[in-house]
Amino acid sequence: MLTEPNIDRSFVEDQIKLLQRDINCIIDQDRNLRKQGLAKLQDFFKVKSNPSERIYIFDAYALKNLLRVFEDQVERNRETAINIVLNYLDLHNQHFNAETLRLIVDTIINRLNQLPFAETSEEIRLALIKLLHQIQVKHVKAYSNNLQRLAHMIGKALQDNFPEVKKDAAIFAAEISKKLPIGEYMGEAVKSLNSNMQHAHTKIRKATVDSIAPILLSRTNGTFLEIVLNNLRNLSLDKSSDVRKGTLIAVAELLMHFSIQNLNTFENNLILILMNSLSDDSKEIQNLSMQLLDQIGMKRQKLDQEANL
Repeated sequence: MLTEPNIDRSFVEDQIKLLQRDINCIIDQDRNLRKQGLAKLQDFFKVKSNPSERIYIFDAYALKNLLRVFEDQVERNRETAINIVLNYLDLHNQHFNAETLRLIVDTIINRLNQLPFAETSEEIRLALIKLLHQIQVKHVKAYSNNLQRLAHMIGKALQDNFPEVKKDAAIFAAEISKKLPIGEYMGEAVKSLNSNMQHAHTKIRKATVDSIAPILLSRTNGTFLEIVLNNLRNLSLDKSSDVRKGTLIAVAELLMHFSIQNLNTFENNLILILMNSLSDDSKEIQNLSMQLLDQIGMKRQKLDQEANL
């Protein structure tokens, strides 16, 4: 339930007199009225003065209709709605209305959680993923009640034919996995990542391998490593040195932070990837492999010493 903050009531009342028609217009059947109303709202929420009052107006008056615009038939209107939400996020210092953010997140998930996507525009799908990223930067708790649905959506977004969506979805998946216990639900996402590890674009393979360790380490009960292990081996031989380096770093992260149970199952396979890279054509990668093996050896030695105390 929305609680009323300490705000300038006269400012809110005066602005609502000016804005209420525009708030109503953004869901009107007339596309021109919707466009005009959105332009007025965007201008209003761009202004940085009276941030508490503008935040309250968004939460209490604009949100409900604005979320309906995410389904508008006009692509430009959907784009403007996303930009208004970004303006709203920029108004905040640190205190967010968690229910508002949860409603925004739920609306985005609904646009991206099934194939074919409800959101038909590639650029808008990319903008929605970037918006999800901004929300997790600002207030990651907005996702706490949506982890299973969010993980399902990530799995679908990673299957997007638009390479930029694949890349940004992988980056977002890694970031959210570092902050919240989403790993239990990421099986479909890991399968999608496994396919993307074979993508023709180097930037997709690199973003994919960079996301693997955070996602796998987010799962506390078991691992999805078996899904991607063969392609991890393949990427350690990738034609791109950046992808090869990213693969070695990912493998080392798993070896440094996996549970004992996972290490007992997969340690030999992972160590072998690092050892094989000691003969890489690149001297830099040879040195990186040696450095990572040394770090892992020192950690195992420390763990063995602690176990014997």
